[in-house]
Amino acid sequence: MQLDKLDTKILATLERDSSISITSLAKIVKRSKETVHYRLERLKEQDILRSCTAVVDIAKLGYLTFRIYIRWQNMTLSIKEQFYKEIGENKNVWTTTELHGKWDFAFFLGIKRDEYITKFHNTWNALLAKYKPYIAEHKIAIYAPIHNYNKRFFTDEKTIISRITGEDAVIEHDEIDEQIILAYAPDVRQSLSAVARTVGTSIETVRRRIHDLEEKKVIVGYKIDINLAKLGFQGYRVDFALNTTQKNMEIYEYLKQHKYFYQINKSIGGADIETEVVVRDLAHLLELLEEIMRVFRGVIKSYEYMGYSDFPKLSIVPD
Repeated sequence: MQLDKLDTKILATLERDSSISITSLAKIVKRSKETVHYRLERLKEQDILRSCTAVVDIAKLGYLTFRIYIRWQNMTLSIKEQFYKEIGENKNVWTTTELHGKWDFAFFLGIKRDEYITKFHNTWNALLAKYKPYIAEHKIAIYAPIHNYNKRFFTDEKTIISRITGEDAVIEHDEIDEQIILAYAPDVRQSLSAVARTVGTSIETVRRRIHDLEEKKVIVGYKIDINLAKLGFQGYRVDFALNTTQKNMEIYEYLKQHKYFYQINKSIGGADIETEVVVRDLAHLLELLEEIMRVFRGVIKSYEYMGYSDFPKLSIVPD
């Protein structure tokens, strides 16, 4: 589907800050509030704009994020649906994604640092007890820090918004802070009264706590979830293996400035450099990767890619 200039400008503005008020958004795109509201609703109805979300540095609340890749064997549709339902109901599982390529599935497990060993083993061992015969291979890594940038693949937007999570120490917080994040982060354009009802506190408490969470960089930014397929694009994860780490900062800057790359992940137990990219198709991806291999000839040894098919559950972990 082709976006017109106004739709593109609205989405690009929201990708920089999806919490922006309708009044401020209307001023930026130079249209009336009524027109902007209508366009927003139409983008939602067309399933192009799926949600407006917060980018949360969950590490500052004392969580470690584990990423588990899985490749299936002998998997049936009914067993897969049972697995998705079970894992989706686990409150420690924040995000799940279906993949194609080297891996078939990934999920992100958030566990408090002071109990991560026991809780991780309990969760993972319980899944293995039921589904081990269907898992051909798996890979576990700790996921942080993450450098997330505003997506610019659909626009001529030049401004780069950098949102970094997973680098700083734990801050003082309480259960209400965590409940507010869980209620607010998946839909930051909902009313504060709706968040207050969910959490069971006052609107003023919600407003003040969100402001404090922004000040403390627990909420590090706001972005949108776009239906890539509707715009004729596809998301991929690309992992790079390096011959040397001496050029890492140059690689990071190159990817940061690139129109199609929007995230660089560091992990313990993962690839040397992990990236997220949006492209038109596989041929476009391979073209970009060959370009990067030429620019960093002798530095990057190889790459491995996998495509995103769907996100059955999406809450805390960005993209």
